[in-house]
Amino acid sequence: MKTMRARQFLTSLCAVLITCCLLTETAVAVPQLPEFTYQGRLSQNGAPANGSFNLSFALFDADTNGNQIGATISEPGFPVTNGLFTVSLSFPGAFDGTQLWLQVSVNGTPMLPRQAVSTTPVAQFALSGSISGPAGGDLTGNYPNPTIADGAVTNAKIGIAAVTSSKLGSSSVTSAAIASAAVGNSELATAAVSSSKIADLAVTETKIGNNSITRAKIMGADITGTMGGVSLAGGACADVSVSAGGAQVNDLVIFGLQAGATLPSRFIALPGRVDSAGVVMLRFCNIGTATQSFSSLNVHILTMR
Repeated sequence: MKTMRARQFLTSLCAVLITCCLLTETAVAVPQLPEFTYQGRLSQNGAPANGSFNLSFALFDADTNGNQIGATISEPGFPVTNGLFTVSLSFPGAFDGTQLWLQVSVNGTPMLPRQAVSTTPVAQFALSGSISGPAGGDLTGNYPNPTIADGAVTNAKIGIAAVTSSKLGSSSVTSAAIASAAVGNSELATAAVSSSKIADLAVTETKIGNNSITRAKIMGADITGTMGGVSLAGGACADVSVSAGGAQVNDLVIFGLQAGATLPSRFIALPGRVDSAGVVMLRFCNIGTATQSFSSLNVHILTMR
C-alpha cells in the first residue's frame, strides 16, 4: 500500500469543537456519556481515500514525544468513503483540565503532527467528575442529591391515570375536589349514609319506599310492665299516671292488657294522653254501683307520633 497522510479540514474540525462545546454547556446540569466525535479526511496520493483502514487514536501530554495518557483506541477495518470518516472516542478518566494532544495512526503509521484537544478535556473532565453545586429549575438542594422543589410537580407533569388510590393520603380528597354529581349510587359503600349525614327534613314522602315505615319506626314509647292498684267507688272515674320512657307530649296513646291480665267486671280503662314527656295518663272508671278495685295490673302501653 502506498504512503497515506491524514488531514483535517477546517469544517471537520469545527464540527468536533461544536460537539465538545455543547457537552461543556450541559455537563453541569445533566450527566452525559464521556465521548466526543472526531471527524477526519484521509487522502491517498492526493486523492480522497476509499476502503477500510486500521485506525488508532492515542492521547499524549505533549505535541511531540511526551507520555501517553490512557489506553489506545483501535478501530480495525474502519470504513472511509470519499476520504471522510467519523468516529466516537472515549478516554474515561484521562482528562483533568490540562492540555492534551491526539495522535491518529492509519495502518500503524502516525499521522503527524498531533492535534491539540483543548475544549474536549474540559467537557470530559466535567463528565468524569462528580456533579456538585446548587440545583435549579424544578429541583432544590445541592448536587449530587437534589430533591424535587415544592410546587414543581404541576398538573401538566402528571400523566393521565398516574394518580392511583395508593398515591392518595388519608382525608386528602375533600368535598371541594369532588366534581358535582360525580358520586353516584355505585360509589357509595353499604351503610355509608348514616343518620348524621342526612339533613333535617331532607327525607320527603317521595324518598320513602312502599311499606318501609313500620311500627318500630313511628312509635314513641313501648312499655310492658305492672302498674299499681286502683280503687273506685261505684260510678267514679280516676286518672292514673304511668311512667312511659320515650313518650312525648301529644303522642297518640294505645293501651292494652297483657295476656292473662283482667279488670274487675264493671271496670273500664280508657287510653289517656301524654301531658309531659315520659308520663302517660290513663283513665279508669267504675260503671258499677259498688266499690271495686285491683291491686296491680299487667299492662302494655304504646305511644305514636
